[in-house]
Amino acid sequence: MKHYYPPKIHTRRARWLSIVVTSDRSFGFTRLRRRPLLTAAALAAASLLVAGCGGPASSSASSDSAAPAPTAASPSPNATDTAKAQLLTAYQGFWNIQVQAYSSGSLNGIPINKYALGPAFYDIKQTVLYYQQNHEVMRGRPTLSPTVTALQITKEPFSAKISDCVDTSNFLPVDSRTGKPAQLESSVHRHPWTFTATFDNVLWYITNADIDRTRTC
Repeated sequence: MKHYYPPKIHTRRARWLSIVVTSDRSFGFTRLRRRPLLTAAALAAASLLVAGCGGPASSSASSDSAAPAPTAASPSPNATDTAKAQLLTAYQGFWNIQVQAYSSGSLNGIPINKYALGPAFYDIKQTVLYYQQNHEVMRGRPTLSPTVTALQITKEPFSAKISDCVDTSNFLPVDSRTGKPAQLESSVHRHPWTFTATFDNVLWYITNADIDRTRTC
């Protein structure tokens, strides 16, 4: 910031000092006389602006406040039925790729990412690895009875839940080297499962698969 230093005035030049004082006073007087005129003009202009703009602004605000808030539309019955059908088709595909992978003991050529994402995807990979390490493969197919217990298709991302009592009485492990039945930890073959799914605007995917081994069904 630049500082202003007033010029020094010597007492010997009294006449110049009187001129300076007189000049300052005359400028101040002129400024004081013009200020009321400028103030009045400014007030008149401001009153015109307020009168010209006040009416439409208030009416616009009142019309905006009176507008009803948008509400989310509920899905039609046809949309719900279509989503459930697509979801259950994806669920069946999810089990089909598991049967293929566990029966062959390999993931080669099996598009598990077409039906499974996230934890469900990695669970399949880990299960195949477990069977490979223990020299086991699966034979047969499980019996499914799925029910869609939750479906959310009003806002993205769409999601759903499926409950199923999976019966593995005819889906059992055997030794991959001898073909003999593998030893089972339990003789109970029916357990409740809960699956979660998500929709990517094209396909449904299973994202989680949880089994409750403490209960039968």
